[in-house]
Amino acid sequence: MIDIRRMGKSRTVAAILVIAALLLAACSSSSDSIGEDESLAYDQSGATETTVAASESVKAAEAGGENGDMFVAVAPIGTDVPPGLKVIRDGRVDLRVEPGTFEQISSQLRSVAQDLGGYITAGETHLQEIDGVDYTVGWMTMRIPQDRFDDALDRVDGLGERLSLNVSSQDVTEEYVDLEGRLRYWKTQEEFYTRLMAEATEIEDLVTIQTRMQDVLLNIEQIEGRLRYLDSRTDFSTLTVGLTEVPGTTPVEEPDDPGVLEQAIDQAGTVLLATIGGLIVGAAFVLPFALLAAVGFALWMAIRSVRRRKRTPDQPSDG
Repeated sequence: MIDIRRMGKSRTVAAILVIAALLLAACSSSSDSIGEDESLAYDQSGATETTVAASESVKAAEAGGENGDMFVAVAPIGTDVPPGLKVIRDGRVDLRVEPGTFEQISSQLRSVAQDLGGYITAGETHLQEIDGVDYTVGWMTMRIPQDRFDDALDRVDGLGERLSLNVSSQDVTEEYVDLEGRLRYWKTQEEFYTRLMAEATEIEDLVTIQTRMQDVLLNIEQIEGRLRYLDSRTDFSTLTVGLTEVPGTTPVEEPDDPGVLEQAIDQAGTVLLATIGGLIVGAAFVLPFALLAAVGFALWMAIRSVRRRKRTPDQPSDG
């Protein structure tokens, strides 16, 4: 015979386990949202401080030039990332190259990326006409292994005259560690619900466990996707190189001074346009009142005509 008491106890234990798991998951979800907000604030502050520091170093280097030349004394660029940290590094360098050498420099940039174990992700090139002369302008973005980022900066910096430099670093180590901890937690939840699913015999219990298992798997997928993104961004740094052949100084044509007659004609045209505009505005303002007055006058004339007919006696007929 089937022991009914034993079956009741097993169901009770299973129900208690499900309730306890739901409470733990709710607590974990709230702590997860708080952890994400804190890590996001930490990441944004760290990235901002690093970007400002890089910009200040560039301004200091620009101030050291003589006779308006830029970067006569160039400050060192790039810093090594301490081992064990997860840091996203991005950079942009704008270079001026000699006219006619754009294609050559672009080929060298592709060689730099390939030599350092990276690759080109995007690029754009177009012509810019100045004083009837076409100059090539464009940019190229490359992904470089994180430990070769400084080498890429040094090699790119020597391909032309540096016009600007911006390097930013975002430390995501805290977020990465937090994600790993949450992933371990949800993995244990997956194992827990897997055991419950294997032991469940009622359809209702199976549906409840399956629904909760879907939420657990969704959290695992989201965390693993974020970890893969951070691995990609920290393992490979992004470096964008802007290239231009446009000379530093270009002649600017100053407009000719208009004569007295031209000035008078321009002023007369301005006054005429202003007068016409005023007349149009005035007509638009007066027109509704004029229409109302015309309608009122027509009604008054009609009423007056009716009254006159009533006051006039009938004419006698000829006998």
